[in-house]
Amino acid sequence: MNKKILNFWKKNAENIYWFQFPKNIFEFKNNFFKWYDDGKTNVALNCLEHKHFDTSKKIAIVYCNKNKEVSKFTYKQLNNYISKFSHYLSTFKKKKKTIKIMIHGSASIETSISMLACAKLGFEHCVVFENLSKEAFELRIKLFKPNILVSRCDITQYKKDIKPVISKFLDISFIHFSENKLNVKIKNKINLSLLNKYKKIISAYKIIKSNNNLFTLFTSGSTGMPKGVIHSSGGYLSYIKFTCTKQFGMNDKSIVLTASDAGWMNGHTYALYGPLSCGATTIILETPISLLDEEFINNILINYKINILYLPVTLIRLMKSIFNNKKIKTKYLKTLGSMGEPLAPSVGEWFAKYFSLKNKAIVNTYYQTETGGIICSPRYTESNKTSPHGSVGKPVTTFLNINNKIKKFDKEFIIKNLWPGCMINLVNGKKEWNKYWTEEKYFRMFDISHKDNKNNFYIQGRVDDVINIRGHRIGTAEIESIILKYTLAKEASVITTKDELEGDIIILFISANDKNIIKNNIIEKILIKYFGSYAIPKDIFVIKELPKTRSGKILRRVLRTLYLNPNKKNIGDISTMINMNSIEDIRKSIINSIHN
Repeated sequence: MNKKILNFWKKNAENIYWFQFPKNIFEFKNNFFKWYDDGKTNVALNCLEHKHFDTSKKIAIVYCNKNKEVSKFTYKQLNNYISKFSHYLSTFKKKKKTIKIMIHGSASIETSISMLACAKLGFEHCVVFENLSKEAFELRIKLFKPNILVSRCDITQYKKDIKPVISKFLDISFIHFSENKLNVKIKNKINLSLLNKYKKIISAYKIIKSNNNLFTLFTSGSTGMPKGVIHSSGGYLSYIKFTCTKQFGMNDKSIVLTASDAGWMNGHTYALYGPLSCGATTIILETPISLLDEEFINNILINYKINILYLPVTLIRLMKSIFNNKKIKTKYLKTLGSMGEPLAPSVGEWFAKYFSLKNKAIVNTYYQTETGGIICSPRYTESNKTSPHGSVGKPVTTFLNINNKIKKFDKEFIIKNLWPGCMINLVNGKKEWNKYWTEEKYFRMFDISHKDNKNNFYIQGRVDDVINIRGHRIGTAEIESIILKYTLAKEASVITTKDELEGDIIILFISANDKNIIKNNIIEKILIKYFGSYAIPKDIFVIKELPKTRSGKILRRVLRTLYLNPNKKNIGDISTMINMNSIEDIRKSIINSIHN
């Protein structure tokens, strides 16, 4: 890596606090790398100790639970809770040399306190979803190997999913962390009311080496096998603060609503660690779907003076399908962001118009769990003329050297230069790790892309989702965007199957309120107009809801599996799926089509 790039990332590292500022900026050896290797910092310290404002008054977190009840926590209060819980966690250090903590929780104040306490102590953490099946839960425990499990589950879930699993792992200590008492015989119980009375604290922050593990986060991936992605401390923090300020414009006056579960990357990067490291106020929703209540979203935007609103694309699509044509107008809202799925231009146009930011670009973020933070997106200062709706804009820095014209990886989005936020390892082993790297040591995102004449990138779909029909290459996202623009479909998803003569064959799934959407060959006519007759789907299924993860990603793998074998019971890992009932609806639609 050349000196100019190293100096850029060295300068960027100055934006966070270090106990010892790094001299060694970057090292690459045997397909592994280190950023700021001799640097020493603490992520929690960077998130909680801000000298430029009065921490006794400044709100750090506004927490809205599933009942839409709101609680506020100042930086001082949050710091106090974390100091007390840190002491409680530190008592387990006597038994084990290293501590790894699995946090079983949704987006909540308890989960936030647990994550930041781990960061303060230098204990690696791993957040997993509260609604995981016991099989998926057990698999993640086996891969991560925690010493302690922190949970805020209720009694029913404890008996059904938690107790049967942790009883198999005798060396795991269980801590129940909730405002509601769990009426079972558990040695270790703690809650917010107890912490209020708790006298012992840990005020000091552990000095952490830059490349020490901060957290592991599981992602299902296209294969359905959960991958445990490991992120560092110093490199991760410096990169996410860089993207927060540059792409979103976050600062100590920002009030940010990131509608993501804690078990997703956005729940780490842009709902917790990023905003707090900028000194902002972050609004955490236990159930992001509550934003589908038009009165609620209007009230929360105005009452809490939100200026950055960052939502999953699937949530935006649903808003578009059920909200009326009124506009929400607030003088505070300045920036809109989208996450999770490709943003169709028509959906982006509605999103900007509905929230009265018609001419502004949407910070349509493109990144993965593996990248730590945003790789590409429009900036908050841009208009939709410079970064049109649907594009993921330009790379956050030209030093990433993005290329999609490498011969062996034609049109694939490849990152030539490494960046500090990149994952440092996987729990799944070296074989999985090596899949991310080309022979030249470039990083693969496994997505197909193209650029417009203003150098804005557009993501066309995953590598294995690019359709090749009679010599025509087209991304699934392009077809889905056209369907959403010209029909009343709420959502659309394209999958493909192989044919010896045709190559790929298109199968289309549509979520719509009216099954008449497929009458009179309307969809076929639209696709012929924009692509040609080769793009006519073999089958079109109108279903109630597409299968999605809690982050809003559509599980195309599930659709493909069911289409090829609708009677198949084992359809892979669906532990992160939010709407399990949709599977039977899809299965029924496919079987009925076969019989007809």
